[in-house]
Amino acid sequence: MRWGAALPGEPGISIGCDNFQGGHDITAHLLASGRRRIAFPGHASDHYPEFFERYRGFAAALHAAGLAPDPALQVDAITTEQSGHEAVRALLASGAQFDALFAASDLIALGAMNGLREHGLRVPQDVAVAGFDDIAMASFVQPGLSTVQQDTKQAGDVLVESLIRLIQGEAVESRTLPVKLVLRGSSSSSTATA
Repeated sequence: MRWGAALPGEPGISIGCDNFQGGHDITAHLLASGRRRIAFPGHASDHYPEFFERYRGFAAALHAAGLAPDPALQVDAITTEQSGHEAVRALLASGAQFDALFAASDLIALGAMNGLREHGLRVPQDVAVAGFDDIAMASFVQPGLSTVQQDTKQAGDVLVESLIRLIQGEAVESRTLPVKLVLRGSSSSSTATA
């Protein structure tokens, strides 16, 4: 039993959050605030199932708005601030134009925010930023980081309950838990440009 992406065909039992829905909803939020060129720092392959589901949700929200994901705006990144910083550096060096960034994790987003500032770009005025996880630091940075919150307390409860049921010989299935948006200043729509 593990915490992770609860995907069809995965061996064992997984308890995980709805990465697809979270990726979709935060991207829809960025689109609703007027952003159209949204970068995605984070892996977009099935080797990183949680990130890939977030990317699939991101792409679905773009398609629903009549837009297609731009491969030039997807940069591989792992869950570290340094990786987010490097992803922004790579995006800017490529000349890619973007007005928002949905990072596959909060740590990537925080590193990206630092990278944007170092290049003289303001968050959210020039580039809106959003992440995924709602780590504690997300509410302490300035501006606060908009993100997708995973309910870790509920996840812990479900994992323990499932483990107890397994020990008692009861059937247990993988489960996907809901997520919710936590919107803060990093994606404010009041200064969005078309």
